[in-house]
Amino acid sequence: MKEKIVYILKIAGIVLLVTALSGYAVFALIMSDKWHKDVICRDVEINILDKDTYAFIDESDVFLYIKSKGLDPIGKALDFKDADKLEKCVQGINVIRTAECYIDNYGTAIINITQRIPTYRVMSVKGDYYIDSDRRVMPVSKNFTTILPLVTGFVTQEDAKGKIYDFIESLEKDEFWKNHIGQINIRQNGNVELITKIGAKSLILNDISDYAVKFRQMEALYSQYPAHLWSSKYSQVDLRYNNIIFCRKVTQNE
Repeated sequence: MKEKIVYILKIAGIVLLVTALSGYAVFALIMSDKWHKDVICRDVEINILDKDTYAFIDESDVFLYIKSKGLDPIGKALDFKDADKLEKCVQGINVIRTAECYIDNYGTAIINITQRIPTYRVMSVKGDYYIDSDRRVMPVSKNFTTILPLVTGFVTQEDAKGKIYDFIESLEKDEFWKNHIGQINIRQNGNVELITKIGAKSLILNDISDYAVKFRQMEALYSQYPAHLWSSKYSQVDLRYNNIIFCRKVTQNE
């Protein structure tokens, strides 16, 4: 009988403890939410998480942008909705990829940022810009440049985000061509000129999507005639024709 009473008391004690803890958790949540609604922002901490890799924007630029939108939080009472407004505001900066904002227990608005990742640069007759890793047009920064594949000539944004992106992505995965091609020039008639870093100065293709078969032909040619194609003997290798490769010798004027 005594053991049964002890067991019942233990169960009752556990139930009371769980109830008390649940009640405290609800109370703490309510008080935390109330506190956050009343907290005064004392500072703004902006962290650009990838600033060692890219420097398209700095912390002062972000803060000035926030102020220009009338959202300077310092000295104001903040809640979670205000943090969301700050987050969406910063995401509106054209070089920002992600932004997360929260208010800590000391009244500091903390904003963590990552920048957009450029994959290549376009310097065409229709504009100068980057294409980022999400296939979106990204503006060129006056404060920072990075070494990337370069595309010039008659380039539309549709092609830049589509088949040119696919081509460069394929190029970057192939060590031979990645190290061999320095620039891609799109001619007005749609032909593609690949400017090389060493050897024959350029390779000509019919179209940017015409590269897979042509590259295999070119690799075979390089392996058969390395002394010629890796030298400066030829100025151009024309790959526009089926099963035929034309090599143009360097002239005295070149």
